[in-house]
Amino acid sequence: MLHLAYLWIPVHLALRALAELGVVAPSSATHALSVGAAGGLIVGMTRTTRGHTGRPLLADRFDAACFVLVLLAAAVRVGVPLFSHAHIVPAVSGSAALWSAGFGLFAVRYWPALPLARLDGRPG
Repeated sequence: MLHLAYLWIPVHLALRALAELGVVAPSSATHALSVGAAGGLIVGMTRTTRGHTGRPLLADRFDAACFVLVLLAAAVRVGVPLFSHAHIVPAVSGSAALWSAGFGLFAVRYWPALPLARLDGRPG
């Protein structure tokens, strides 16, 4: 999962270069970095969350769904305006809905586990 989030960093740099040349809007690069890389890396920390709560270090369907939703949010937010500037408002709205769903699912999934003791009984 994290590798796909890291992929947004060179996408950001390429878009930043194109923005300096006036080919694309600078916001495309910014959103590739913030929504794609940062959002993907934050949700990709499910492994850390699982480890610190004593759960198996294997992503399940919920973890994958969180990650896919956030990456789709980035793809929509960055990709749609690049190909159709007329659809920027639906792209932003759709991206916000996908991003919110991904982080909302993450919160619903892990919030109850964070204040509790580890499942394996170990300290930490």
